Amino acid sequence: MGEFVALIDVVPEDTEVNFEEFIGKLKNVLPDTCVIETYEIMPVAFGLKKARVRVRYPEEWGGTDKLEGLFGKVEGIQGIEGIAFSKA
Repeated sequence: MGEFVALIDVVPEDTEVNFEEFIGKLKNVLPDTCVIETYEIMPVAFGLKKARVRVRYPEEWGGTDKLEGLFGKVEGIQGIEGIAFSKA
């Protein structure tokens, strides 16, 4: 089987977030079969920002539900949304 790549928006609860630490926490909940390749910090509203992460993961997982579930284990997250996924 191959791999998929997904773009997932992860919105923290607070406006005062160290995104290096935040991304580190996201990486820590992923199994060895997944990797965050890149991320971009984007404005949301009223000083709130989100991380748009690009994750490579096993094809057998299909869509982004499993990734969103893993990221949901991290404290301090207000929202998670799968934006897109495709075969790598």
